[in-house]
Amino acid sequence: MKTEDKEILCSLIRDHEDTIGSSRVTMMAIKAFIESIKQVRCSVEEVRELYLELSEAIKNTEPKVIPLIHLIEEFEKEIGEAPDESIDQIKDKAIQILEAKHHKIITKTGKVIEHGLTCISEGDVIIVHTISYDVTNMLKLARETLQKTFKVIVLKQDLAKTRRLIKSLSAAGIDMEIIPEYSLSHYIEQGNKVFMGALSITDDMKVISAIGSANIVSLCHLSNLPVYLFANTLKFSHRHSSQQRIHRKVESKTHGDVSFQLITHSHDTVDLKHVDFLVTEDGIKDKAAISEFIKAPRS
Repeated sequence: MKTEDKEILCSLIRDHEDTIGSSRVTMMAIKAFIESIKQVRCSVEEVRELYLELSEAIKNTEPKVIPLIHLIEEFEKEIGEAPDESIDQIKDKAIQILEAKHHKIITKTGKVIEHGLTCISEGDVIIVHTISYDVTNMLKLARETLQKTFKVIVLKQDLAKTRRLIKSLSAAGIDMEIIPEYSLSHYIEQGNKVFMGALSITDDMKVISAIGSANIVSLCHLSNLPVYLFANTLKFSHRHSSQQRIHRKVESKTHGDVSFQLITHSHDTVDLKHVDFLVTEDGIKDKAAISEFIKAPRS
């Protein structure tokens, strides 16, 4: 794969993760992988090399999409153990493995949403910052299916990032108030809980989440507003936060007679000790149980 193709793949995954969340982008990436396998035309000798080349590109995106990486690593192991057969048999086996990985992420995400529904009560005023697939869908289900009445305060960033969330919540008939994220201090007393998602949770107890999350969570923590983090266990990284390859962008800006370099980052790092409840497919863990749960060995 050419360098420019890797950069395009990295940018595509990053942009999609930014607007639809890491769970959804993982599902989409696996489906795209399956479609590419169906269309590829090559020899038996070339096919495994092509699979591994694409896998390596996916594992080295900025930032690292941990749930996707875990599933791709499982795919590499399982396809590597498959016997060398005809090209059609190898392709069929690869598709079978990836379909199982797609089902795995859907199942885990569904269970997170199921547990998350119990975190929403009548009369809640929920502050939402991140564009999380889990959070968006549990809010919609709580209103449309369970008929719960609550309000959501949406912290607006770039409108392109929050447009999907606003449309989804509006379509579900959820009472909303949209405010700039920098105005939260004026509204924080109205809320009674904060919902957020994550790109990954690292082994040094950090949450890699949407840009702006660190300030929001810190303010809520100081105001004793409980923070709920929704993340399936595929998002648990075995590496430190410094190795998550958060994307750093430098842009040249000119305003009137002033020129400068603007530096931005794709994600924030949030200290997990500021999270009050962690909701995974295994249930809800309070602050006292979070660290032990994350460090527990998993198959």
